[in-house]
Amino acid sequence: MTMIDDQVAERIKQLNWPPMMEWREFADWVRVDQGAVEGWIRRAYLPTIKIGRHRMVNILVLLQQLDGEEI
Repeated sequence: MTMIDDQVAERIKQLNWPPMMEWREFADWVRVDQGAVEGWIRRAYLPTIKIGRHRMVNILVLLQQLDGEEI
């Protein structure tokens, strides 16, 4: 892991966030309509991984991407 990966992983650990989350659960967690999150996934706005039949939002990668964004 790089330095940023270690920092993000430590933040997730401190906040007790899961590293991945099923996309419908993610929608509820961020209080966004499931249809909107499904669209974000189709447009590749959210990093996901498919495990069996389940599409999971990769929270770790999402936070890394957000850290790289300029506000």
